[in-house]
Amino acid sequence: MKRLMQFALSLLLTTGGIAFASEQDCGTDPTALVGGLPVSAEASFSTDDNGNISITVANAQADPLSASQLLNGVAFTLSESETTGTLMSDTAAMRTIAAGGKFMNGAPSAMGWALAENTAGGLELCVLCTDLGAVGPKHLLIGPAAASGIYASANDSIAGNKPHNPFTVGQASFFVNAPGVTSATFITGVTFFFGTDAGVSVPGSCSGGGPVGGPVG
Repeated sequence: MKRLMQFALSLLLTTGGIAFASEQDCGTDPTALVGGLPVSAEASFSTDDNGNISITVANAQADPLSASQLLNGVAFTLSESETTGTLMSDTAAMRTIAAGGKFMNGAPSAMGWALAENTAGGLELCVLCTDLGAVGPKHLLIGPAAASGIYASANDSIAGNKPHNPFTVGQASFFVNAPGVTSATFITGVTFFFGTDAGVSVPGSCSGGGPVGGPVG
């Protein structure tokens, strides 16, 4: 999680020169399951006095079997109760996975995700919200390959799946502007969403930044 935050801060300093004062790390429980399969996601949040939120997200589940283990969204609530905002940018590396689990990487680019407002009292970054312009079911956030260097366990919902390829991979960076956010704002709840069907969620927990409540979805 510290590496996620360091990446977000260094990117921000080189692109915008803004120093974020409040930082929180969030993640799923180590025992989290979706459809009987393990899932693991991490997110780091930083806020400043100009209403900016820097969010870095990663899927930590290596060598997934199914697309149900891939991240399609992150919802969060804020201590200032903001429910509106603007997604200023989203960036991640692209990865196309062929039949057999071999993959080819593309350069970092816009992810094609969107920001849903007033979602369960907060905001949600999502790729299945195509009504908002998101590109899902492509660009789900996938975890790293197996130690062998390929996605050895991947079934046909991942490997060679044209509707789902390409995927986003590694550290996904989002920059959101939400009026009312300050450096004192903290995350009060976070929920991670998985798979190609909307609404399949796993609650997360956070550390740092202030009191942390329960899941938001």
